[in-house]
Amino acid sequence: MSNTKTTSTGSKTFTSILAGAAKHPYIAAFMLCLILSMFFLGSVDNMGKYVPGIFFVFFCGLSAVIVSHICTEKKRSNFLTAILTAAVCAAGAPLFLLFSHTKNKILFLFAFCSIVILALYFAFFTKKLARRFNAMLIIGLGFVVKLCYVLGTSVYVRQHDTGWFGAKDEVIPGHLGYISYLFHNHSLYNGDYRRYLQYCHPPLHHSLCALWISFFNKVLGVKLDLAVESSQMLSLFWSMTIVITAYKIFRYFKLDGTALYVPLIITAFHPCFTFLSSIMNNDPLAWALTLGAMYSTLMWYREPTLKNIIRIAFCIGLGMMTKLSVGLIAPSVTIVFIAVLIKKRKDFHVKLLGQFAAFAAVCVPLGLWFPVRGLIRWGIPLTYVQELPEMTQTIKGTTFKERITDFSLYQFRRVFENWLSYDENGVPQSYNEHNPLIAFMKNSIFSEFIGEDNFSHYPFMLTVCKILFWLAAVIAAAAFIAMVVKLFRKCAADMVQKLFLISFHVILVGNLYMLSKNYTMVCSMNFRYIMPTVIIGSFFLGTTLISADKEGSTRAKAVKYTSYIAVMAFAVMSSLVYLMVVINQ
Repeated sequence: MSNTKTTSTGSKTFTSILAGAAKHPYIAAFMLCLILSMFFLGSVDNMGKYVPGIFFVFFCGLSAVIVSHICTEKKRSNFLTAILTAAVCAAGAPLFLLFSHTKNKILFLFAFCSIVILALYFAFFTKKLARRFNAMLIIGLGFVVKLCYVLGTSVYVRQHDTGWFGAKDEVIPGHLGYISYLFHNHSLYNGDYRRYLQYCHPPLHHSLCALWISFFNKVLGVKLDLAVESSQMLSLFWSMTIVITAYKIFRYFKLDGTALYVPLIITAFHPCFTFLSSIMNNDPLAWALTLGAMYSTLMWYREPTLKNIIRIAFCIGLGMMTKLSVGLIAPSVTIVFIAVLIKKRKDFHVKLLGQFAAFAAVCVPLGLWFPVRGLIRWGIPLTYVQELPEMTQTIKGTTFKERITDFSLYQFRRVFENWLSYDENGVPQSYNEHNPLIAFMKNSIFSEFIGEDNFSHYPFMLTVCKILFWLAAVIAAAAFIAMVVKLFRKCAADMVQKLFLISFHVILVGNLYMLSKNYTMVCSMNFRYIMPTVIIGSFFLGTTLISADKEGSTRAKAVKYTSYIAVMAFAVMSSLVYLMVVINQ
């Protein structure tokens, strides 16, 4: 009788925790990132001496819950339960002692977190909650990969235009310099910000980072350099909110089974979101709010209430307060607004106009106050883009037409992005990527920072990278074909929803091509400008698999298992690449 109560209590406790995390996933993700920040301060090298002990206590408590649950299921005695629990804890003790001294803490952390997630999954899995368990397994393992990459990546490594964190009396260019100015002065730079790189961006991301650093430095008493390093955990949180929102979008369309898990695996393990989780510029928050705007727009389309349209307004407004390019979603949102206005013109015409007015009243001030401030005070154009000096990465020598039509095979000999460099004798080496499609296919997987040097001790990884690149290319092509086909065929989305998603996809890609045309630098052809296309493409790929679980035909089974094999291989190789990058550095 006592066994049943013990297991029932443990099982119910875990199930309630799972339900709570599922009900409030963003809060759960933030609390997890905050707690881990206190343990590691953004880097595995900053791990406190007390952390292995805390992990061991957690391991013992978790072992007790799992062993008790299994023993009760098997109707074993309390005595055997206690013996087995003690044995598991004793067997784990040397491993945590090793964790304190090993140089490969990243590998230990990855193994420990993965085993914990898998143990909980297999111990408590129930068919009734199968979808929830499967989704949390995928998202959880994706989080572990991102966490390990973040803890192995400094705020000064593999970053975009960060500069460095300056002193109180310094105005340092770059994103970290911007954050340091806000941290020290508690106000925006009061001058023509065109003089300093990245100060042209609205300040939401940089302000939140400054607040985070202030909390760790001034409230918790953490050294400033460690507090700065810990701010990377905010990017990890934003990256996780993207995956969570993607799941919500997939479920909005009632994707389930293979149709849900395939796009979710692609999203959770896509290298672009792993890389995004560590970078200190404003992209992670910008895309997190963009995904929020996408989901809120879909919710408003289903239920056009004031509450839902205000959510869209805050997501877009705060997104533009992070990065003005978030406004690129506005035309696609307008399509939905117009469609609902036409559909509801008889019953809700006046009410909808009132909602649109409320939307504008919230979104416009939030999104435009910063550029308007710059225009009024210093005559800076509303659409000002930072001017870059002439650099070796320029591709001015090739016309735009030549660039977008050149698919010469020499560009595929190397799956990493190519940048022109010079040896010690001044002789040019390699070349600059010039075809936007090839460039962003390469840096979507490896960013612009990963290359052969990252795997100098593991040459087999170069073969893994090649396979990963071509597998990603096949998946991307399949997703694009699915998107085109489903535009003209019935699927989980109706025509308005399809136009909303596909138009945003087209706008993002079109904007990247225009950026590449107008700013003839290799860095202008970067996948970080179009990351939501992964989720849009994955969704349409998922819609093609809806019948895979329902049909019993040989063809349906072949499609189902081929899809799983492809995305699981993609997930494993993507994880391996980014883990090896931080291990080998």
